[in-house]
Amino acid sequence: MKAPGSTRALKPRHARFVAEYVIDLNATQAAKRAGYSRRTANEQGARLLANVSISAAIARLQAKQLAKTELTAELVKQAIRRSVYAQAHGDMRRFFTPSGRLRRIVDLTEDEAAQLAGFDVIIKNAAAGDGHTDTVHKIKLRGDAAHFTELAARHLGMLTDKLEVNVSEVEMAELDAGRQANAEARRLREAAKAAK
Repeated sequence: MKAPGSTRALKPRHARFVAEYVIDLNATQAAKRAGYSRRTANEQGARLLANVSISAAIARLQAKQLAKTELTAELVKQAIRRSVYAQAHGDMRRFFTPSGRLRRIVDLTEDEAAQLAGFDVIIKNAAAGDGHTDTVHKIKLRGDAAHFTELAARHLGMLTDKLEVNVSEVEMAELDAGRQANAEARRLREAAKAAK
């Protein structure tokens, strides 16, 4: 069976893992959904991600999905900026005119409009029989923006749970020399213990 977006054949379970992994980028959950043991799913997920054919199939499928959605790093950065703006300017008064009326949706800035999940305008008679109608404005702000922004950033590779370290050849030689010195010191200590 071919992995989605792949030209090389993968085992059916591997192809299923690839398809499941790109849903939420969670290797453990993808392994479980692909039929691996719940008890060893964490290890299996890590092992599967290390497989070159599987990681290449994941990269191809992610690229195909991103092209389809037209999601770009720039759009994610704009969404992050909007989320930060919402946190920094969380004053509900900006949605109302100085006289207390709800501002028209067309008068909101792009950042303000992006924060709205919905709103209701209710006109009712609060005190029965007084002949006066009251207007109630209910505004619901998006509470999920930060979560979805994080997911999008992860899909674009803007966030990573791995620490990448670049080491020069000289630094690598120094590390190897240090390891050898530590191994030699350990060998000498063990020999000294054995001699006592």
